[in-house]
Amino acid sequence: MIPVQLRLIVALAGALSLTASYKRGPEISYSVSAEPGDSSSISVWMQIGSAPRSMRLAMAVHPEYNDRFWRYITDWHVDGVDRLALLTVDRENVWRVITHAGYANLSYRIRLPHENPTDRPVWHTFIRSDGGSINPVDTFLYLADFPHAKVHLSLGIGVPVVWDGPRRRVIAMAGGYPSQDFYTDAATLLDTPLLYGSTLRFWSFAVDSVPHTVVYWPLPNATPFDTTQFVDAIKKVVTEAVGVFGKPSYTHYNFLLEDGAYGALEHANSVTIGMPSRDLASDPRAYLSELAHEFFHTWNLVRLYPEGRGSLSERAPEHATGLWLSEGVTMYYAEALTRRAGFPERGLPRTDLLAEELESYYGSPGNFRVSPELASARAVDTTGINGDYSPNYYSQGRLIGTALDLIIADSTRGQRGLDDVMRALYSEFAMKRGFKTDDVDRVASKVCVCDLHAFFDQHVRNPRPLDFNRYLGSIGYRVTIDTIPAADSAGARLPDKRIWAYPRRPDGKMRVWIQDPSSVWAKAGLHTGMDLIAFNGVAVDSFPDFRRAFRGVKLGDVVPVDVVRNGSPARVSVTVVGYDRPRVRIVEVSNTTAIQLERRRLWLSASPWGNEGRRGTIE
Repeated sequence: MIPVQLRLIVALAGALSLTASYKRGPEISYSVSAEPGDSSSISVWMQIGSAPRSMRLAMAVHPEYNDRFWRYITDWHVDGVDRLALLTVDRENVWRVITHAGYANLSYRIRLPHENPTDRPVWHTFIRSDGGSINPVDTFLYLADFPHAKVHLSLGIGVPVVWDGPRRRVIAMAGGYPSQDFYTDAATLLDTPLLYGSTLRFWSFAVDSVPHTVVYWPLPNATPFDTTQFVDAIKKVVTEAVGVFGKPSYTHYNFLLEDGAYGALEHANSVTIGMPSRDLASDPRAYLSELAHEFFHTWNLVRLYPEGRGSLSERAPEHATGLWLSEGVTMYYAEALTRRAGFPERGLPRTDLLAEELESYYGSPGNFRVSPELASARAVDTTGINGDYSPNYYSQGRLIGTALDLIIADSTRGQRGLDDVMRALYSEFAMKRGFKTDDVDRVASKVCVCDLHAFFDQHVRNPRPLDFNRYLGSIGYRVTIDTIPAADSAGARLPDKRIWAYPRRPDGKMRVWIQDPSSVWAKAGLHTGMDLIAFNGVAVDSFPDFRRAFRGVKLGDVVPVDVVRNGSPARVSVTVVGYDRPRVRIVEVSNTTAIQLERRRLWLSASPWGNEGRRGTIE
């Protein structure tokens, strides 16, 4: 591989009107360097000018994760150009720079945490000899009191580099492109990932004349896969997602896909997703549902966001009661969009996937103890606030979306559905203000031409279980539920693995997370919120540690779990046994009418409701 040295310069200039006179805002330039052969750290230089004499410097906290990369900042240096400057700590991710006249030079190094290069979180900044993936939230410090200052970004690098500006895509190719200048603001900079490397692969297509670029960063020993099927499936999903809202919400879009990584993170004009080539070799569409989910966030979450979200900050995220829609309904659309595109999830009928989701929903008693609103709001709390009950607002929201789609279609005689609700919400709230449940209630009722207040009161504001026999009857189905031993496809009993772990926000220490109070883990004396020291003989200091230890748990194992209980270290030995789970079957109703059969046909194909898939607007 060709060693790569990244050099990028960012100049940030903003305007701030403090009085009746015009005053120029801060001017900041960044230079970031990843040295050839060194994948363990990156260095950042900042030049700050025309700023207040005392300024707050911060590393932002992402609302979906908090990996606290400020812990890895070392080798600080600050000076006031021709005078002394001081750097003090306000709190763990906020510093104060005190200068003589608002001018300072600042440098620091981020010593990147050790990652498995074939199994790493895709949202982490990661450097290899052939390139790098830069997550700006965990890389750039910014002036916390000037989050919307204008940014001038100049890229000069000798290998392909992908960066999204607010106006158009930036793809600078090796050897032939001069340094290019682009303009944005600090908030956009923090939401704009950068991918560069000598081995990047590129494909492009247009939807509604808007350019989309697929970029893949392979491992050095990547497994070949069918890229024609891969890109064709992505284009078809994009086409279906755009069809829901009528037009793209952006002027360009980049899919930044990385080999050897897992997870995903959405952005305004791009998405970063881990897609191991070994999996794509078996099935080029293996991650299509995940891609559909993250791409739909371009509308539902990034631009149409719940109250409490909408911007990055140096502070912990606010409580947002609408994640059941932002995440859960997006899960609904991941399934619907891939089916509309011709690639149903795992090739299964829609009834089978709904039955699976209902089994997951009914199998977690937290879904009936904690409402979707409250589960959403508590997503930012990792202190065991729900006790040993684990509500899942993803599952809750996906099923709420399914129910609403059926209710609205029935009320409007098959002319409208959930698509119409999403378009109406987007039109009213996108990039204007965060929505609340009352807003969704009002808009959905208007689309439905019916009163949905009781539905929202029972199943969103409160945790009353959804009864799908009330909704599936309109398409000639009913639900049956019983209980069976949890087993794999061959009939072998599965181990009770209803335990997880999470990092405590204040200090990142891992804690026990019980999924069900009836699990073998809870019965052994483990409870959500206990400090987790080791699991199955593996010291646990991070989520990857826990994942590694958790994978090996088998039926019949005696698993030692080291925790802090009542202030003292303790070991709990858990004998892993099987468990029972709900079984859901969706069966046809006798004497189904012709109208029910037609609606069933449309629902099974996830087709938009209305005459020939009409996508009308709501007056």
